[in-house]
Amino acid sequence: MAFSAIKSIGLMFGRGNVEKKSRALSRKATALEEGIDKEIEYIFPGSEDDKDIKKYFSALGIKPTSDKTKIRSAYISRAKEYHPDISREENAEEMMKLVNEAYSALSEKSLGVDNLRDEKKSVAAMEKLALELYVKLRNSDYDKMVGIARRGVTKQEFSAIVADFCDWNKRFSRVEKAITGRLDKRLKALERHKQKCVGFEQKISRDNLDAMASANRCISGINESLRKGYTVRSYADIAFANARERIMPIEQKQKEILYKSIR
Repeated sequence: MAFSAIKSIGLMFGRGNVEKKSRALSRKATALEEGIDKEIEYIFPGSEDDKDIKKYFSALGIKPTSDKTKIRSAYISRAKEYHPDISREENAEEMMKLVNEAYSALSEKSLGVDNLRDEKKSVAAMEKLALELYVKLRNSDYDKMVGIARRGVTKQEFSAIVADFCDWNKRFSRVEKAITGRLDKRLKALERHKQKCVGFEQKISRDNLDAMASANRCISGINESLRKGYTVRSYADIAFANARERIMPIEQKQKEILYKSIR
């Protein structure tokens, strides 16, 4: 067999492996991005308007981060799929109505869900969530402290228990972890995956245009997801600082009252 033929076969199998690897990286990236979206949704459940907008993105089969070009492209694709004069789907007319409604709404709303929330509202929502969770944890810790006291402990032991209960900074750290802990882990995982994708993109042969385009789309999607995640994280830092300022004077007074009761 001629060397050129052997080389062609090698390239063919090499290209197949590259495309397989590219698809695997894209699937993993999508899963990680969806995980970050889920954490953001937990932190910001959103208003009824937000839910409608998300429904529209789902109807067009695109992400909330899609720009106007992608929205229009998705609309044209869906219109071809569900137009009653073409489609054989039983619910074609109903779906076409939803697709038209989605395109109209998203065109008016510009770039989607991300732009519906400003920083002030986002910080306020997260601060409210943090305070609510803190009160729940404090009540639970108080019940535990009272339960231990009723079982009978020395004054010195009870003083140590009270001191632990009054450590509100430690309790608030639990609040922070409960709200953004999973988001932090997912962001780190996506950062690691991005490095894999970048490394893969650098190794792709320049003549493999499909794989190059796929890798670039994957990295672009990851960057957008990271942008959203870190934006939320920056809002969290502001919200947590605000919540701490509100909690500190209240806890200081409560601490004084508790220590007077055990003197």
